[in-house]
Amino acid sequence: MKNSEEKKTNWWKWGFFFLVALIVISCGVVLNKATAPTPATTTSKAVKPSDSSVTVELNKKQVNALAANYLNQFLKGQKIRYDFIVGDQYATLTGNTKFLGAKVRFAINFIPERLSNGNVLLRAKGLSVGRLNIPIKFVMGYIAKNYNIPKWVTINPQKKTVLLDLNRYSKHRSLKYSAQEINMQEGRFKFLITVPTSNE
Repeated sequence: MKNSEEKKTNWWKWGFFFLVALIVISCGVVLNKATAPTPATTTSKAVKPSDSSVTVELNKKQVNALAANYLNQFLKGQKIRYDFIVGDQYATLTGNTKFLGAKVRFAINFIPERLSNGNVLLRAKGLSVGRLNIPIKFVMGYIAKNYNIPKWVTINPQKKTVLLDLNRYSKHRSLKYSAQEINMQEGRFKFLITVPTSNE
């Protein structure tokens, strides 16, 4: 009788260890995939003002309308969708991520910054993922690896930044775009739009 009881106990023990090992391995795979470095991209040359340039000033409502229209076209037919909304203090990226097999809604708050070359850098300042305490780097890494992101957008999970490379976006377009001013407090956003000449 004692031998049979010991065998049953051993089966339970090995089953428990197997379950723990499976959970640890699964977490490791998810973390590795999310935190793996994304390929580096080089930024293109800045757009230079010319006689064919015009400055356009937009408010938050207009910026959000443009962002929504662009994402609707870019993500058309895609299963995974996300939104980008400019608020009073932050620019916020919202969407869904998976953590330990569960679908979780997230919202990352960014502070936009205009770079000297006319591009825009978003610096992550906060993350909301329900009641879970998940690092921003993990969520940004998951987005970079699993979301359909425009080629002119570069996510850097380690630095917790997103680069909006307007120079690269403009490269093969009929109009060139460059950020001139980003004022979140006053809700004012100025962009330089240039019609390329035959020499460019």
